[in-house]
Amino acid sequence: MCKETTYLRNPDVALREEDESGSLLFNPDTGEVLVINDTGRFIWDLCAEGVTMDDIIHEFGEGYDNLPDNLMEDVDSYISIMTKGGFIGSK
Repeated sequence: MCKETTYLRNPDVALREEDESGSLLFNPDTGEVLVINDTGRFIWDLCAEGVTMDDIIHEFGEGYDNLPDNLMEDVDSYISIMTKGGFIGSK
């Protein structure tokens, strides 16, 4: 993913909070459901107003301690899944 790309939520996707361990995203365009954990929800929430990869990494640094060395790769992989599923879009 390009570092300058801005990621935004698909406004048609619905979020349903299940319990403390996760939430569900439903994309009515595809009928796909995605189970997300707290980390996924953190990224989902950041995408509300539009966010770049650098913004996401920065926010993880602000909100969490002991981040993994491969954080950038993990976030990139997650963003790819979310984009391919139509849960978020990019510009």
